[in-house]
Amino acid sequence: MKERLRRVTGASSEFKQIFATLGEVIAKNPRLARPTFAVLDEFEAAAAPSARLYEGSVALLTSLSESAKVSLVTMQGRATCSQILERFGLKQYFLKYFTREDSLDRAEQVAFAISAMKTQKASCMFVGDRLNDLNAAKRVGVPFTMLRTHGEDPEDDVPVYHSIAEFSASFL
Repeated sequence: MKERLRRVTGASSEFKQIFATLGEVIAKNPRLARPTFAVLDEFEAAAAPSARLYEGSVALLTSLSESAKVSLVTMQGRATCSQILERFGLKQYFLKYFTREDSLDRAEQVAFAISAMKTQKASCMFVGDRLNDLNAAKRVGVPFTMLRTHGEDPEDDVPVYHSIAEFSASFL
């Protein structure tokens, strides 16, 4: 995929941080958005059938959506995101979802979600699984909780949960 992105964009970058690099490339030449997203869409479509739900996800989303507005931010493309949400019957739990077509900047996606929910930052919680999510939450000024099922925990003083069950037990 990275080789295809280099060919499509003409970039010499290694694409170590794919979305940060794409953001830079597209900022310089907005006409590259469509062809680069097409490459990502192709690889995501091939991977989508192997997507699996974490145990307890549906119960957690059911409970959260009964008492709160829930939105989704993802760097997946809209087509794959929609397909996966439909396949697992999850679309009903999200007021709105924002994909890379909306923004390649996670903080901007979070700001879009807050606006769509018509709520204040202080009454929101951003649950993410990556350090980039934590950094985005700080940039936006929204409370953050990490659901970290892999990799190292952040050094920041944020709540970290290592499973859906652990997270659910704390919030439900």
